[in-house]
Formats: sequence, structure tokens, C-alpha cells
Amino acid sequence: MYLRSNTLKNCGTRLHASFKGLVVLKIPFSQLFFLSLLLSFAFTSGAWARDVYVRLSDRPSVTITSDGSMTLTDARNMQLNLGRSAVLTRSGAYVTVGHNSFQLPVRITSTGLLGFNNRRYRGRFLLTRQFLINVVNVEDYVKGVLPVEGFPNWPMEYQKAQAIISRTFVLRHSVLGRASRGYDVSDTTSHQVYGGAGVETAKTNEAVRATAGEVLVYGGSLAFTPFHSYSGGHTANNAHVWGSQLSYLRGVREAMVTQSPHSSWTARVPASQVQSALSRMDINVGRVREIRVSEADAGGRAITLTFVGNNGTASARASRFRSNVDSSSLRSTLWTRDVPAAHASILTPPPQHSPPTPTPNVPMTAEQEMRLTRMTRDGVFTAAELMDMLMNPERRRGYLYVGVQRSEVEPRPAETPRMPQVNLPQIPPSANVSPLRPIEVIPEQNGYFVFYGRGWGHGVGMSQWGAMAKASAGWTAERILQHYFPGTTIKRFQ
Repeated sequence: MYLRSNTLKNCGTRLHASFKGLVVLKIPFSQLFFLSLLLSFAFTSGAWARDVYVRLSDRPSVTITSDGSMTLTDARNMQLNLGRSAVLTRSGAYVTVGHNSFQLPVRITSTGLLGFNNRRYRGRFLLTRQFLINVVNVEDYVKGVLPVEGFPNWPMEYQKAQAIISRTFVLRHSVLGRASRGYDVSDTTSHQVYGGAGVETAKTNEAVRATAGEVLVYGGSLAFTPFHSYSGGHTANNAHVWGSQLSYLRGVREAMVTQSPHSSWTARVPASQVQSALSRMDINVGRVREIRVSEADAGGRAITLTFVGNNGTASARASRFRSNVDSSSLRSTLWTRDVPAAHASILTPPPQHSPPTPTPNVPMTAEQEMRLTRMTRDGVFTAAELMDMLMNPERRRGYLYVGVQRSEVEPRPAETPRMPQVNLPQIPPSANVSPLRPIEVIPEQNGYFVFYGRGWGHGVGMSQWGAMAKASAGWTAERILQHYFPGTTIKRFQ
């Protein structure tokens, strides 16, 4: 969410678009009435899925482990005892384990927790022709989301609000997309970051139990519940980001002061990177000389941009431009003319770092995994480094230490992250941030476009830092959700 997120987060931001993958069916008219009854039951009686399908990998060969005994069952109901570790290699409609061949899909169950890529998982594994999937109860899934999508020491009412929208988010994706994708969500900021059983904490698990089965609905259907790190003072209208007008996802002003580290930021984007982004967007105006904000929303967030080049002009949605440039450096579309004092030396090129040397195959602890996830959300790594981590997981430990050096702090246990414990009173919205002076033109200067902005993420839905401030001031989870998703209601599907 994120909302990245993310979502992304963002994921650094989350592209929480859930309007894809709809399947059109040709159904005889005589069956439409019964279908309508079925759909009505699905959305009004609480008949949502209890298990979710989380994509973990698309590699043709995977190594899985367990602290118990694993059993493989294939499509023909043939079984094999895998012991505590096994390498499975897919090819066409079959998977091989040692000298044995089995027909896909195969199900892997265990008497203990399952393991993959140095993480531990509840539920079972499902290996299809395309993916390794963790099939897990929705409540256990949310337990693996909360600690890595937020901060475990934040107030309980924040944790409850996050649990409700994370549960709603995955169930909505299950309804809309499993048939077309083959899974509900990935475990990255493209949907919601999911760390499995190894990241769970007592506090976040209690929030999941306290809200068990609760989802956010609008008009009898599951609501679209994106989230992001911080709005910068005003959330975005869904229509300005993803094109669909939803009455409960219009921009709202933050009503609290926050201590978000993303209150202000500066991005120095090379002109060549802007040109490449426009090329991916099928925009050709020649060499771009300036970027104009031709339309902004009530909070000052850019909606439409006009690119002025030596061969003409063209316009595009600001959110689309941001995702094509680099959403981890261009943290939001809320841009201002004010130069943050902390970024006065922005014209000095940032230092370049070589990729870390792969470290021995020693599993990272849950605390280290959480620390690395937070670093990715806080913009410690470049887009190229994030991609390197994705393609070369063995370098993740090395990047952890690089990130520690950059932020000049030592890793702390997951139960005590370096986030402020605050008790903030409710104050007028104008006190949240200094008056915004929206930018109108971003010129090319010495081969760069320099953006000064606020917030992190797409801006739609719940602002996590804003929700934390509200919870610290005594707001309940229900009141927080009403603020960010007005007109929705909480429903328990159990």
C-alpha cells in the first residue's frame, strides 16, 4: 500500500491498482438471475475466501525447507515424502524431484512451518506451471503483513486499522484477479509486502486477532483500500492516479501533525532518465526543456504534466510519469517551490556504490529482513540497487550493511525500531505543514530536473504516518478508516 505500497511500497510505492484482470463470461440469460443471486451472496453474506494465494517466486527451480516432515501430492494424487529439504524443478506440465517426476500442480504440506528464500511460512505451498505460491489462511496472511508494512511499536488502533484494510485489500484481489493471474497477490510492494511467519510480533498478532474477519465495505462490496507512507498533508483522489472515480477515495486533508521522515525531500533526476521515461510512455517531444504542472488538485498535488521539448509539447498524468521515472526517488507528485534546508547541497552528485559482494548463504534473521524492508521504503537504495536485490537475493545481506552505513545507525530488533513514540494532540489542519507553494515549472538545469516535494507514495487512501498520528491522539481504528475512506463501513465476514 502502498499501499507501495506498494507501494509500495510503493512499495518504495505500491501500485495498488485492483481494476485489472476482470474476466468477461458469456452466460445464457436464463442463468443470469441465479448468477446475480450468487454474486449477491458473495458480497453480502460474508462468503469471502478464507485462504489467500500469495505468489512467492516464478523461478523454474526452487529449494523448499521445513522444520517438519514435508509431503508432496501431485495432480494425479501421487505422493512423495520430501523430508525437510527438497529441490523442485519445473518443466512444462511436470516437476522433478530427484529422479521422480510429478504432474503439476503439486501441493506441499508439512507438519511444521515451511521455508523458502530464508523465510518461514504458515499454510502450504502450491507449485503451478508458473509460480510457487503460499496458500495461507487470510488471518495468518495479515499477521505476516503488518510488521513489514508498518512499525510494530505504533499504537494499537493504528495496527487495527492497518489489519482491516490489508485484509480487505487481499480479499478484493482474490475476488477480482485469481482466475486470471493464478494467484491473489505477490509478496512485494506491487501489492502488499508479506514476510511470512518469521516477521510476526505479539502486538501485531493481537491487532489481527482483535479485528478477525473484519473488512471494509462500500455498498455491499469490498472496498478498494490502498495505502501509502505519508500524504504530505493531503491525500489524492483515486481518479487522478488510477482513473476510476470512487466516492470513498477522494482526497482528504490530514488533520494531524506528523513526524514523518518524508515531510520534505529532494529528487535530482537526470534529463536522460526523464527522456527514457517519456519514451516508455510513447511521448516524443524531442529534448525536454521543462516540465509544467498544467493541473493540480486541492492539496497541491500534480495531476497533469505538460512536457515542453524542442520538437513540441505533450501531456500525461503525473502519477504515470512518476512510476516510469523512479517512484523511489520521485517519492510523490506533491511538488513545491520551497527548497528544504537539509537539501541545499542537492547539486552535488550523490556518491556511487558498487553492488555488494554476495555473502555466504546464511539466512537473515526476521529482524534483519524487517530492517532491510524499512530501508527500501525509506529510499535508502536506488532503483538499480532494488532491482539488483530482486535479481540476486544472495546480495541482500550485503545491501543491509550498505544501508546501515548510509543511514549511520545500527540495526535494532524488530520490537524496538527507530521510530518516535508520540502522543500528539489534534490540531488545526493548517498547522500540519508550512503553507504549500505549488511549483508550476520544473526546468532542465545542467542536465538535471530537480524536484522538491512532500510525502511518499501514490497518496490514495490511508496515509500510514497520518493514521499513526491520529491513533496517538486517541482516534479509534473505525474513526481513522472513516477519515480516509468516508462512507465505508466495517463488516465482519465470519
